[in-house]
Amino acid sequence: MNELDWAIIIVLVLSTVVGVTRGVVREILSIVGWVIGIVFAIRFSPELAGLIPLESLGPAIRTIIAAVLICVACVFAIGLLGTILRKMLEVARISAEDRVLGSVFGFLRGVVFVCAVVFLAGMTSATSTQMWRHSVCIPLAENVIDWMMPMMPDSIAKLRK
Repeated sequence: MNELDWAIIIVLVLSTVVGVTRGVVREILSIVGWVIGIVFAIRFSPELAGLIPLESLGPAIRTIIAAVLICVACVFAIGLLGTILRKMLEVARISAEDRVLGSVFGFLRGVVFVCAVVFLAGMTSATSTQMWRHSVCIPLAENVIDWMMPMMPDSIAKLRK
């Protein structure tokens, strides 16, 4: 195992630990918050941009500011909901299950992240380095990527060929 393998293991462990500490409910709600935030930002940022009193910045910058504000507000609001639900789970004595499922979710998130990095790095000259060729974890990530390719849109699958 080389430094690249250790970096991959550290990413997987950290993601799993974050999943354990946050629990599956907060992890899922975090994703929901980001999705809602992005959808709302796309839909409502032009209207909110008109209300931002910084005309000197121009409409594009105000729209970006509005989109960021909307995203942050949605993630924060859903985060509060996650905190409330987490407290309810603790009262109902379901927090252990929440944390175990959170660890699974966190590990899977780490695998997805590592595979995304390996996929993107595979389009560069990084694949010709000695560290890449002698890695133990890279072939495993590439197997997962190959398994996922039939489920990917054609535009992404073309990048792998």
